[in-house]
Amino acid sequence: MPPPEPAKEDGIAKQLLEELSKTPYACSSLSEALATKQGNYVYRGVLAQPVCRPGSAPAGSVIIKHCTNTATPYQPFEESLLQSLAAFSPSTTGTAVVGVPRLYLFNRLANIQVLEDLTDTAWLRAALFSSTAETLLAQSSHAAIGRALGAWLRSFHAWSAAPAQAALRAHMWQHDPARKAKHDFTFGTLLAVLQNFPHLLRGHESTIRAVQDSAASALEKPSTGDGDGDDGWGLVHGDLWSGNILLPKSGWREAPRPDAPPNRVFVIDWEFAQFGHRSCDLGQLVGDLLERSVYDSRGTGVAAMQGVIEGYGGVSDDMAFRTAVYVGVHLVSWYSRRQLKGPRVVAPDVIAAGLAIGRNFVVKGWERDRAFFEGGALAPLFAKK
Repeated sequence: MPPPEPAKEDGIAKQLLEELSKTPYACSSLSEALATKQGNYVYRGVLAQPVCRPGSAPAGSVIIKHCTNTATPYQPFEESLLQSLAAFSPSTTGTAVVGVPRLYLFNRLANIQVLEDLTDTAWLRAALFSSTAETLLAQSSHAAIGRALGAWLRSFHAWSAAPAQAALRAHMWQHDPARKAKHDFTFGTLLAVLQNFPHLLRGHESTIRAVQDSAASALEKPSTGDGDGDDGWGLVHGDLWSGNILLPKSGWREAPRPDAPPNRVFVIDWEFAQFGHRSCDLGQLVGDLLERSVYDSRGTGVAAMQGVIEGYGGVSDDMAFRTAVYVGVHLVSWYSRRQLKGPRVVAPDVIAAGLAIGRNFVVKGWERDRAFFEGGALAPLFAKK
C-alpha cells in the first residue's frame, strides 16, 4: 500500500506519544514509520528514561506497533500469545539461541503494542541474498543457521501443542481472519496463476483443482484447539520467512566461544499466528529459501533450506507430502508477488520454468509420489527415518 500522508502520520505519532506518556514507556521521540500495512504502523521509540528488565541491559528504545483499522483490532489472543511466548524457552543449538521479542505493553483499547527493540540485527533475507550478505553470514554457516531455525520450529510446534497451552489454543478462532487471508494469497492463487500458462496447466487441472478445493474445505475445520496436535493441526506462526527472522548485525560466529554469548536469532511478527497445519510453517520457510534459486539463480538459500529440514527432524509421510505441496504453492504464488519493474524483473522463460517446478511439487506431493522427490531439492524431507 502507498505510504501514509505526512500529516496523517504526524497525527498518529502525536497520539502514540500522548498515549505512551501515561506508561513506563514514555518516549521522547518516534522514528518515521518503519512499516505500514493495512492500517498497521510500526515505529521505533526513543525512551524518555531507559527501562530495566530482568536479565538484560537497560533498554533505550522500543518498537511500537499500532493498528488504526477498527475492523481488525488487536485481539486478546494476540496478547495471550505474545505473553505465553515469553515463557517459551528459546531453542539452543551449538552456535545459536533462537527466541522471540519480549512484549512490554499491550494496550487493547488504544491498539498499541510495545515490544523489545532488537537493535544491531539484520534480516536473514539480507544475510543470504543482499550484496553485503557475506559480511553478515559466511556461506559456511548457512546450513548451521538453517538447522537452528528448524530445531526452533519443531520445538515451537511441540510447545504450542502441549497441554499447558490449551487455554491459548482455545482462543485461536480470534485469528480466523488471518487464516482466511493466508489461504487467499497462497492456495487461493494456485489455479488463477497457472491459467496464465495453459501449457503448464494442461493435463494437471483436475489435480490443481482438487488441491485448491481441499485447502478451501480445510478453512471449515474448527480452530478449537482440541487434541494434542498429533494430526499436524494446531497453532502456527503463519508468516515464517526470511524477512521475519533477525540475525546479529555484528556477524555470525561460526564456533561457540566460552567467553562469548551464542549467536542470538529472533523470530518476529506474530500477527499472522493462527490455527493451521504445521506443514504451512515448514513449507513456507523452505519455499522462501528455495525461491531465489528457482527465480533468481541465487543458490545461497539452498544450504539453509536443507539445514531447516534437517533441524526440524524426521516427519511422517503425510507431513512430508503436505510440506512439498506447500513449497510448490509458495513457488507458484510467487507470480503474484513478483516485481513488475526494476532490475529484478524475471525473464518470461525463467518464470515459466519456476512455475513448472512449483506445479510439479504440488502435483507430485498430492499424488504422494515419493520417487519423484528422492534425489531432488526436497529429498531431505523424504529421507528414510
